[in-house]
Amino acid sequence: MKKFAAAIICLGVALPASAQSVISETEDQYTRSQAARGEAIAAFRAGDLTTALAGMKRALADRPANTALLSNALFLAAETEQIDDAIDFADRFIALGLVPGADIQAKMQEKLPADVWQGFSDKFYQLIQAKGAAETLLSIPTEHRLVEGITTDGNGTYFLSTVVSNTILKTNATGEISVLTDGTDHAIGSFFGIAYSGGENALYVTHGRVDQTRNMPRGEGQTGVMRVDPETGLVTGDWPLPGGTEGQQIADIAISPEGIVYVSEAQSGTIYRINGDTLEQLNTDKQFRSPQGLAFLENGKLFMADYGRGLWRINAATGEANLLALPPTISLIGIDGLFAHKGRLIAVQNGVSPQRVVEIELDDAQQAVTGIKLLAQGLTNFNEPTLGTSTDGGLIFVASSQWPKYIPGGFVAEGQTLAPTVILRLPDSHILPPA
Repeated sequence: MKKFAAAIICLGVALPASAQSVISETEDQYTRSQAARGEAIAAFRAGDLTTALAGMKRALADRPANTALLSNALFLAAETEQIDDAIDFADRFIALGLVPGADIQAKMQEKLPADVWQGFSDKFYQLIQAKGAAETLLSIPTEHRLVEGITTDGNGTYFLSTVVSNTILKTNATGEISVLTDGTDHAIGSFFGIAYSGGENALYVTHGRVDQTRNMPRGEGQTGVMRVDPETGLVTGDWPLPGGTEGQQIADIAISPEGIVYVSEAQSGTIYRINGDTLEQLNTDKQFRSPQGLAFLENGKLFMADYGRGLWRINAATGEANLLALPPTISLIGIDGLFAHKGRLIAVQNGVSPQRVVEIELDDAQQAVTGIKLLAQGLTNFNEPTLGTSTDGGLIFVASSQWPKYIPGGFVAEGQTLAPTVILRLPDSHILPPA
């Protein structure tokens, strides 16, 4: 397959991509790619790596910027010593400004000629270097475990959600942290996305169960969204999905300019909104892979980060959804947090290496991605960055959730040591163009 040009990524500057072709993934391509991926996985499990590689190449042909497929194809090409294919796939990673995982790099080192591997190793090393600068806003003590989301009332008070501690936290004027709401008092497992509604002076926070949730067996409990009083911590509303937590998990949240609360459901791939006393599903004929962050731009357009497919624009009134086209040198796979900041669309991309925070540049019609601007990458405090929010002075985000350190049940994995959770701020001077 044709090798891609250099990645359109530049620290602090977005480069246009008008002269390049774009990738517009159709539903037929997605379905065909998923079928080929399934065949490849079956062949791999049967020990037929040659057939597995052929299947993964077919899957990748329909979704060429999908880094998960690219990783699988690179591993299989190296393992089967298809050196030309391995070089091609590694070059594509470099074109995206990304690197494959450590296990795949180890396989490349084992199977590729020493000089070829060294060339890639040098390029990978350059790509993972820290870029950007951010300042520490908060340091959350280790007793508050697996901080996922953060929001603010705009007056210097911050609210955080935790997955393992099952709490909503609140800071005071001096930055001291206290528990505002304890989920165990309400039979709540874990808290995820959190947003502040200024019109109501209320917090909205999603809840549910994941493997790291404490004291909640699979399938038990509920998943949904709660409304919480930011002063007292009292729960003033709850909108759960029927059917418990098996096969569904309400994840991220955004509030529209009209004050309507929207949430994403990560497992079955659905968007809901609060309508009266129920969660109303947005009906769409598109196949979402894993809905994560949601964000409204100032014009009221809703965008959703699909961890496995990319960036969608959704008509909040009708449910019509369009996967945004993008240049072949950009991958938007692996976005967790998505939020708007002063008319800009910001993404926390933790499903790629290096993990990074980027501004997503859109065309005038907001129908396609034209480029990305790298705001921060691989900073010292990065350890699975997750969600963030906009403030008057810049954007803030959870930089070190430390998800990989936790195992099922919310226990810390053997050999792992927790560090305080760092909340970083990227000031506007690092984001906005000079006045």
